Amino acid sequence: MEEGLKNSDIIITTKMKNKRQDGAFIETQGCIAEFDNLGVLTLTSSTQVPHYVQRTVAMVLGMDVGKVRVIKPYVGAGFGIKAAANPMELACCILARKTKKPVKMNYTRDQVFMLARARHQFSHTITTGAKKDGTLMAIKHECWLDGGAYTSFGIATVYYTGSLLGGPYKLDNMSYDGYRVYNNKPACGAQRGHGAVIARAAFEQQLDMIAEKIGMDPLELRIKNMMETGDTTCNDLNMSSFGMSECIEAVRKGSGWDQKKGKMPKGKGIGMACGFFVSGAGYPIYRSDTWHGTVIVKLTEDGGTALVYTASAEIGQGSDTAFAMIAAETLGIPLENVRLASGDTDMGVDLGAYSSRQTLMTGHATKDAAEHAKRQVLEVLAEQLKVPVENMDIRNGFIEFKGAAPDFSGLRTRYIKEHRGWIDNPASEKLTFKEASRIAFLERGSIVGTGKYKPHDLGGKFKGAAVGTSPAYGCSAQVAEVTVDMETGQVTIDKITDAHDCGKAINLTSVEGQMQGSVSMGIGEAMHEEVIFDKQGRVLNHDLAEYKIVTSMDMPKVEAIVVESDEPNGPYGAKEVGEGAIMPTIPAILNAVYDAAGVRLYELPLTPERVYTAIQEYKEKNKIK
Repeated sequence: MEEGLKNSDIIITTKMKNKRQDGAFIETQGCIAEFDNLGVLTLTSSTQVPHYVQRTVAMVLGMDVGKVRVIKPYVGAGFGIKAAANPMELACCILARKTKKPVKMNYTRDQVFMLARARHQFSHTITTGAKKDGTLMAIKHECWLDGGAYTSFGIATVYYTGSLLGGPYKLDNMSYDGYRVYNNKPACGAQRGHGAVIARAAFEQQLDMIAEKIGMDPLELRIKNMMETGDTTCNDLNMSSFGMSECIEAVRKGSGWDQKKGKMPKGKGIGMACGFFVSGAGYPIYRSDTWHGTVIVKLTEDGGTALVYTASAEIGQGSDTAFAMIAAETLGIPLENVRLASGDTDMGVDLGAYSSRQTLMTGHATKDAAEHAKRQVLEVLAEQLKVPVENMDIRNGFIEFKGAAPDFSGLRTRYIKEHRGWIDNPASEKLTFKEASRIAFLERGSIVGTGKYKPHDLGGKFKGAAVGTSPAYGCSAQVAEVTVDMETGQVTIDKITDAHDCGKAINLTSVEGQMQGSVSMGIGEAMHEEVIFDKQGRVLNHDLAEYKIVTSMDMPKVEAIVVESDEPNGPYGAKEVGEGAIMPTIPAILNAVYDAAGVRLYELPLTPERVYTAIQEYKEKNKIK
């Protein structure tokens, strides 16, 4: 790093500070615990990680994991805050065992502010060196996390903060020192874009500052330094697919960047930024060789329906739909022939909804299970029709054969007398999946496919290399357009143009929804959100009247542009969109504010008072009336 800075023509050092956030999910945490006559504990809880809650409860109560069942109903979001067992869940289970009766507990909204573990307050100091031609040379990064009274996800957070900063740019030299400070405030944990959001905001502002110094378009500076598919960061993060340059070009066109940059009136500004994030954590939260996800696909006895069982956590992000679509695609049947149940630890192992892992990881396990079930059906047909398995496939609900179809009339005749009710259409010229599955059931009993997934070996050899490793990385670019009232400091966000590389989009509607949700949360942190404490560490604004989150009235027009690459490590080429899309939002807004008002802001949120003060200081320094 020292050598990189020594060889730099431009060196910029800035500090950046955000404020602690609350998750502000609509549904507060709640749970019901009950022991049955066999001593089995069933905990129904609004969690996003049933598996981790199951393990924690089992350890605390001294029970076998197999005696603890955690059920996650459809819950009102999580955003990372529900990514671990909470004290209420443990207390609820202990009381149920003590009283031998069902126990129900819920957090009030003010308890959420005190006990739920959301985003840390960060203080960053970043130094970036570059050549006169815009080539990035080195980053020196120091970060202090205001962590609260207990560790929570503090260790992972402080690692993520540094490990995810270098990408998506080619950068050979980097050093990072991170510190998590204990104090008398409530503990912090994970929140969307875990650990990496504010570091990205600081760094992306510096890229604009470098571009201004050398007279280069900020967009072109990023393209010049952008990683490509197959590149590896200096901390051993491999870009197995990477459509970042395509994202930049998409927002350039979608926002009209070339027609607007440098041509807007005072008070109007445009800014852009980039970001990337993991698509699944490379390792479990606890060190283990466990599978990250297991899935069961069972065909009903009539062959008409595929049942998909997974312990995954559907918290509104659309994972249930994605898994049903993957199962249908793999089996070769219509989506309406798939039923899915999720969120129950009795259905298998799934590490939960965090680190944007579900589509890639549980999606792989779903595909694996569906392939296993499909293979069993085709094996029975191969035996009955004397046709090699490799000469058959299932598409659109029908069995397809290579070359001429064999005579399956005898097979139909054999079963039709006793099982007329199970045959779709005895006169059909095609054999249906329903018929084939029923035949397979009659031969083998229940057709059950099992699937599993864990990533290949990931990570470098240096300290902390395991954090930030992932089977894939999503990336995004955003352009923000703002209006700054130069007399009051009020910032209005007029439009966000967002492009995200999600690999192959399995469910386009869900991808666009996740992009819009990320933008919404990014705007909240940039413009409004701050948990305020008194000197004793008590929260002063512990409700959604005084803690300001983005509503529909605050949202600008958002143009979501889906950029597709082909991720070799993802099911059907898919990867994340849940968190990476928040990364560019804050710095794009900050760069747009600078373009509009000529001032750089290094502390969030962008309250009118803060922006007004910065404008007045700028005017005084430059003797502007």
